[in-house]
This record gives sequence, structure tokens and C-alpha cells, in this order.
Amino acid sequence: MKIAFFIDSSPIGGGYYSMMNYVNLIKNNKSEKHTLVFIARNRLILELLNKNKISNYFFKPNLFERINLKLSANNFIGKIFELIKYQNPFHQFAKKNKIDYIIFNEPSSFTLYCKKLNFVSYIFNTEIDQVSHFKEFQNGHYERQKKIITFSVSFAKKIFVFTETNKVDLIKKYNCDRSKVLIQNLIPHLPEIHKKNIDVDYEKIFRSQFKFSRNKKFIFYPAQFWEHKNHQLILDTIKHLKKNKINNISFIFSGTDRGNFSKIKTIVEKEELSSYVNFLGNISELELIAIYKHCDYVIIPTYIGRCSLPLLESLYFKKNIFYNKHILDEKFTKYIIGIDPEDAEDCFLKITKFVLGKNIKESNLPDLRGAYEELCDKRIFLNNFQNLLKNI
Repeated sequence: MKIAFFIDSSPIGGGYYSMMNYVNLIKNNKSEKHTLVFIARNRLILELLNKNKISNYFFKPNLFERINLKLSANNFIGKIFELIKYQNPFHQFAKKNKIDYIIFNEPSSFTLYCKKLNFVSYIFNTEIDQVSHFKEFQNGHYERQKKIITFSVSFAKKIFVFTETNKVDLIKKYNCDRSKVLIQNLIPHLPEIHKKNIDVDYEKIFRSQFKFSRNKKFIFYPAQFWEHKNHQLILDTIKHLKKNKINNISFIFSGTDRGNFSKIKTIVEKEELSSYVNFLGNISELELIAIYKHCDYVIIPTYIGRCSLPLLESLYFKKNIFYNKHILDEKFTKYIIGIDPEDAEDCFLKITKFVLGKNIKESNLPDLRGAYEELCDKRIFLNNFQNLLKNI
């Protein structure tokens, strides 16, 4: 049987690092029973697969096929296509290449073209209803993500999710068959890059290249500028710091603009908060490692994410994390300092207590690196996929 892993990730940001590790782990997953291949629809991903000599197919529909795909995703027209036994271009592509099973690496709109195909879905944000009002989920984006979830519940053979809470969400909110849901945590790729570049002078990057002073405490937020990432809470927290004349704490923002950067930048300038904020934009992997290693804390006030790559990367680099306490899966709560994403005063008090508290230990949390090794055990990942392949 030919099984194709459909890679539908962005070539930048957290999705890229997650995809890199996913591909590297899957390509080392040997199967005597099946032929394993990859499908790419992004040319940069295709080049990456080819560079690593990974067997793949490139799906790039022409204009006519793109129109047909869009029409087939419409409920009414899709039913007409079924009545006349017309198969959408992606279905035709799979059959032409004799692909028997498709496994998706993220919530892809291409799952919607797999009604008559065997497929395994991967759902990230089962709590998506909580963020439907943010602008990045407008213009049909929320409805599309919701449809991917409901379609997967109805037609996928199996569904991967990150955490037990995600699984419960699918069962309770979407009436999903419990036996259909498999738990597979994220496994970051950044630790692998770090291990291969262990001798880099990361402190020089942090102190000399970025010119971060030894006289300040630095709190890092590695996130693209989506509205739901809640940079606003940090700005409101900074206002409390400024009001109380605390000027030895500074925040580091990295990540590309996703529609909210201009708003955040304008507030920083208008409210005269520039001395508290460092905008780095899109940074390299080694620069990212340098900041993780030499910042003092990490903060993640996002409104969505039962689990996240920055959370796991922070554990690997043994950093204490301020995280939205309302959304995190229970198994992670003992490793974080919980904050309310809508209460800047609460965030301010937590930060001053932990970051500036002279009589508080650097961490009273469990062994963070040990937690990472347990939560991101590659053997569990490989075992999950080997069991999946055995039962296909």
C-alpha cells in the first residue's frame, strides 16, 4: 500500500520548524508493509524534500483545477458532483499516483477533498471557538477551520491531536468517536539545530549583535504578529511597569507581521514604551537559540494553544514561562507560571514577583529539561506512527 504524507505547512514561523521535525522523523520510519512518500504543494517545501532526497509528489493544480477544487468544497455543488460521480482534481491526483492513504501534518483545507479517500487528519486548535472574533479568523477563515474539524470527525479514519484536552474537546464538542482520536504531542526541531551547533557563541549573539544589556532582565515572546497572540497584554503590562518606574525589565518580540504589527508598533511609539520593547522581526535559527539561552523568562499570553512550540522550546532551554493559564492542557500547568490573558495587573504582579523577587529561587518548578525529554520523546512519536501504519 502506498501511503502519502501531505505536507501543508508555511515555510516560515513555528509551522516550518514543526514541519521540519515531522518530515525528519517520518522519513526514518521504516515500513515493510507500505511504501511511504510525501506530497508537497509549496515549492519551497518541495525543494526541501528534494534536497534531502525524500521521495515526493508535487501537487500544483492549474486554474481550471483550482476552480473545481473550490466548487467541490461547496456543500451544494459537492453533492451534485457526487451525484454525477465527478471526482475533484485532488482525488484524481491521488488515484493517478496510486496513493491509497493520505496522512496530513496539520489542519489542511485539502482534507475537504478526501471524502472518498482514506485519510488521517491532524487537528491543532480544538478550542477555535474562543478566537473566532479576531480579525485573522474573519472572511471565512474561522468557518473553514471549523469545517476541517467537523469534516475530519465525520470522514477521517483517524485524527491526531496534541493533548488529552484536545481529545476531550473533539469528543464533547463535536461528538467524535473516542477510538478515532490519537494523541501526538508536538516535537520541536530547534533542539536538534542546537545540538548540531553546540559550540556557537550564543552569548556574543545576544550581547554584541543584539546589544542586550546585562543591567536588564529580558522576557522573550517568540510569536508572529497575529491579533490572537495577544501582544496587547504585554503592552498593558509595560504600562504598569512604567507607572511604577520599573525600568530594568525589557521585552523581546520576534516574528513576522501577520496583520497586527503596525497596531502594536504604533501603540509602543504613542505611549512612549520603546525603552521596554525590542522588535527583532524574523530572525535566524541560531539567533532564536541565542535569545532562548540568554533571556531571563519567556512569556506566552496567546488566546489559543493547548500546547505550543514556544512552550516546549522554552522547556528544552530551561526557561520559566508565563503562559495563559486558561487554555493550557493540564499536564503542562506544573511547568508554567499561569497568567490571565486579560488582566495586565495580574501579569505585572507575577512578573515583578518572579523576575525581580530577590528572595525567590530562580525556579521552584520541576526539572524543565527533564520535562521536555519526557513530553517530546521521539520514541513515542515513532511508536505512534508505527502502530498507525501497522493498522492501516
